[in-house]
Amino acid sequence: MPSKHRFNRIALAAVVLAVGVCTSSVASELGHALADQVSLESYVDFMDNWLYTHLGDDRGRTGYGHFWGRQNIVDFMESYGLTVTWHIFPYQGNNYYNLVGEKLGTTYPEQVYIIGAHFDSVGNPGADDNASGTALVLEAARVLTQYHSESTIRFIAFDLEELGLLGSDAYANDHVGEDILGMISTDMVAHDPGTNEASIFGRSASLPLKNSVAAAVEEYSGGLTVSIGGDFPASDHAPFEWVGFQACLLIEGAYWDNPWYHTQQDAYETEGNLNFEFATQMTR
Repeated sequence: MPSKHRFNRIALAAVVLAVGVCTSSVASELGHALADQVSLESYVDFMDNWLYTHLGDDRGRTGYGHFWGRQNIVDFMESYGLTVTWHIFPYQGNNYYNLVGEKLGTTYPEQVYIIGAHFDSVGNPGADDNASGTALVLEAARVLTQYHSESTIRFIAFDLEELGLLGSDAYANDHVGEDILGMISTDMVAHDPGTNEASIFGRSASLPLKNSVAAAVEEYSGGLTVSIGGDFPASDHAPFEWVGFQACLLIEGAYWDNPWYHTQQDAYETEGNLNFEFATQMTR
């Protein structure tokens, strides 16, 4: 494990969580050091072996991949030294869980930054939608837990996004009184037919966060271009905006061009579906 380094709030920019102020030289030096630890092999391992992304797998709310994939996410979070809690919310008479791995801040523990992704699918392998975003969160956790952070970082895997943002809506409303300074939803980050583009969406009130994320993508991704869009309440960032927090969506630029979206062919094996070089650039 690398030696511990102190990083201030903008260090989160290395994994597209850039909020706060710092000199550009320090941000660049530390950000690149963090981003350079993002591993293609690690990302692929999450996707191939732990998140149930193969043909025939099912991470829908009743699928076996939903339950076993959920446990794998918890196991990885705990292996990185995160304090893991299961945030409970009800749906149709059953309990479901958002998986929250917390790294407590050393100086400003009450200040919270969140990077999250939904781990459920529409009853399919959901490799791009959204094992890809979940793998990004796990890889971000693997890297960032090796460093001290002044503020608290929460890595969250949300459930039941596909049924109407249910998990993130429950979480945002249950934590409305906290000092959450920025939340990023990573949703569909591995399909790219050659655009090399990241898109960022959110309300105008989240513009400072969107601009910081865009700057981080440009600085640390290793070659991606970025576009900033407006309100797009179709992922787990939206409930955080609804209750007044700055939040945004980070998504592949070709998000409407994936022909396997919400089909059984959104799988690891489907030729042309997943671009892992692109996904690791998004993670950086």
